[in-house]
Amino acid sequence: MSSRAATAVFALLTAAVTVTAAPAVSRAAPSDHPIPLASLGLGKTLEFPGREHEVSLTLPILPGLAPVAIMGTVQLPPNVARASIDARSSQHFLDRVPLPADPRAPVRISLPGADVENNTISLRLTSSLVPEPGICIDDWLGQPATMSDVVVIYNGEEAQPTTVAEFLPPALQRLTIYAPATPSQVESAAVLALSTAVTARYTRQPVAVDIRRIDSGTAIPDHTPAFLERQIVIRDESNTGLRVTGGPAPVLTISGDEKTLPTQIRLITTDLAKAAMAPDATALGLPAAPQLAPDNTTLSALGQNQLSATAIGYVRVDFALDQTRLGRPSHNVRVALRGNHTPLPNTLNGQLAVTVSGRQIAAWPVQPSGAFSELITIPDELLGRFTTVSVTLQQAGLTTGCGFEQPVTLTIDPDGEVHGDLATPPLPAGLGAIPQALLPRVQVGLQTPGFADTVRAAQVLIAAQRLTSVPLRPELVSFDDAVRGTLPAVLVAANGGVPDSITLPLDRRGETLTVYGDDAYLKTKIDLTPPISFGSLQATWTGKRTVVVATSTESPDHLDRLLNWLVAEQDRSFQLTGPVLLQAGDRNPEFFDPARPLAAEAAAGRSGDSGTPLGHKLALAGGVILAVGVLGGIAILVQRRRTR
Repeated sequence: MSSRAATAVFALLTAAVTVTAAPAVSRAAPSDHPIPLASLGLGKTLEFPGREHEVSLTLPILPGLAPVAIMGTVQLPPNVARASIDARSSQHFLDRVPLPADPRAPVRISLPGADVENNTISLRLTSSLVPEPGICIDDWLGQPATMSDVVVIYNGEEAQPTTVAEFLPPALQRLTIYAPATPSQVESAAVLALSTAVTARYTRQPVAVDIRRIDSGTAIPDHTPAFLERQIVIRDESNTGLRVTGGPAPVLTISGDEKTLPTQIRLITTDLAKAAMAPDATALGLPAAPQLAPDNTTLSALGQNQLSATAIGYVRVDFALDQTRLGRPSHNVRVALRGNHTPLPNTLNGQLAVTVSGRQIAAWPVQPSGAFSELITIPDELLGRFTTVSVTLQQAGLTTGCGFEQPVTLTIDPDGEVHGDLATPPLPAGLGAIPQALLPRVQVGLQTPGFADTVRAAQVLIAAQRLTSVPLRPELVSFDDAVRGTLPAVLVAANGGVPDSITLPLDRRGETLTVYGDDAYLKTKIDLTPPISFGSLQATWTGKRTVVVATSTESPDHLDRLLNWLVAEQDRSFQLTGPVLLQAGDRNPEFFDPARPLAAEAAAGRSGDSGTPLGHKLALAGGVILAVGVLGGIAILVQRRRTR
């Protein structure tokens, strides 16, 4: 049935969306589709510490598909006589599965009759562990029962989208973006905005983004979409809007000019797209929401809401301080730690303690009421992109014996305030400052505007965006403007030639390799013969902003290999540390930090020359060995090959 223009106009906030009606779609016979739990943004492993422990899961209903079972591999802790897991949905009992004692035993939990609400299924999985006779164990916190390699079995046949509203499903495994082989600046900017926005929308899911060129005569799409794949075409043209083609391989075309194309992209990547329940839609006005970094926030606003635990003898509650949610590089971070615990009997005493990265930073005795309120300051040297804070209650005193102890519940108030000051330079520095040092607006400069550099810039932004759900706002400007600007920047110089105004931590000019320490005046030079080609992703502080540079020594293939490796797996973004990610020869990319020996020496508490310029120089010389090991070793291999 041909589509027809609709007269309905949806007004949501300041957005106006015009739509046209959708045709019906036929569906094939249903089948089972195993989807990894991580692909639903729910992690890879489920843990069940204690004799009884409850895990809550919310599973989405996907287009044409419904969850029917959960499968995984169970590993029980030692000294367990028998164990089981119960599955419930609302007030309905779904299944009880005995857990085999064999290590790495597979189990299947069926989900018949689960309640569906708002296109999701809410589940409660409750474990029950019984210790062997004569064994006094009340919890297995150090070695909990685990279910790993968890997959959710969906039954049905994926329904392909027919409207703009349903084009992006609750779970997405791959997005293919088509752009012209010679994109305009408008189209390049749209590719960056779309790939970044979709990554932010599916932050907890490992979505692969594939950017393909539209050459002359190229069929679109050039392949049938895989399971949970979506395909989008970007066009710079006056015909503004979003249009979904029908059939078994639907494609969404997003078109517009410099003013209207960004608005169409914001529509498809926000919840406002739900209003566009038709194949054609046009966003008439949709301003970007400002992202302002607050001076004060709360644990709840940082996404920390599960702040309670129950155990016997030793209770621990962990929460994370996420600099990306703070919205800027921070230091001098203070947490108003408020809460309570079950009052202890007269025969017991106890202590509350706070640890970060294995270091205890605060402790105080428990009060008879069980209430506590303390202001905790996180030492700057312990702050990372994500910092885990552990609050523990350790009981001591006269116990009543195995099986007679009463559990204690420790709860932290999620409304506790978190304060932080802007860190200049950021802590941690280098690639560890990504993405918080790029929030919210980041300028992007391409030394050679075109398809290849557009893809490289998109890969850098995708790697950064995977670390946070706070959207990055890339702004494509000229390369010179990005170099001279005051905003954080991403520069792509695939063939080298980075301006001297940007001091790179690792720089090769001719046969000389220059390695900078923790400032531009502390440097060591190495002569490499023959000079070795390499690609690198480097982050540097210019004195007023963070600049991320994707470059190479006139060898863009090395840079491409580095960026392809970085985005191939989502977890690699979390490895971004130090000032340089380096790829040379046939080696896999490696992280290089010339200041690491200096930091290790400071952590060891050594004195003497370590705090002097000479000490810094010696520490830097030790760090240079890392670069020599990578580049010098490759030089030897290259020389041997030439000799042969």
